Amino acid sequence: MNKRKFGQLIGTILIVAFLAGCTLKAESKAFDEAMTGTDTAFNQKKIEANKKLDGFSVYIPDELEIAKNTNNNLVLEDGKQTYILFYNRFEPEASKMNYQEAEKAEDSALLKSFKDKERFGYIKISEPEGREYELQVGTGSVKVTTMTTKSKLEEDAEMMMKIAKSVSN
Repeated sequence: MNKRKFGQLIGTILIVAFLAGCTLKAESKAFDEAMTGTDTAFNQKKIEANKKLDGFSVYIPDELEIAKNTNNNLVLEDGKQTYILFYNRFEPEASKMNYQEAEKAEDSALLKSFKDKERFGYIKISEPEGREYELQVGTGSVKVTTMTTKSKLEEDAEMMMKIAKSVSN
């Protein structure tokens, strides 16, 4: 191999390594931002419910529409994105049940918990499926799940925690 081709090969390898490093940093930054957004929402004052449904009340942001409602599940949609809320009215706000189930999953790229004197919450981001991540946010007896992109992780995580915190009998 001549010096010119060898130099081109080394240059190509360095560019690929640099781009791969940028992608990893971008993912790490997106995870950190999602964690921060979730923690912020968890520690903010509870948003009052704006929808009374069969069995519970919940805050639903204006951009979301109810697609389906059953006793324990609520399916919300924003265009093509779906959010699924699961509520177990028999679990207290400090319950770790949903978090413990999330711990068992082998596909977690991030799993972080939050707690205060009365509540327990968490965020779980699963390894990407193509370009989307499964994002799950929960507090006590409520968990909210969606598929989202790296660029929307923070926004979705914060909104989902606000929704989860608002659920009440």
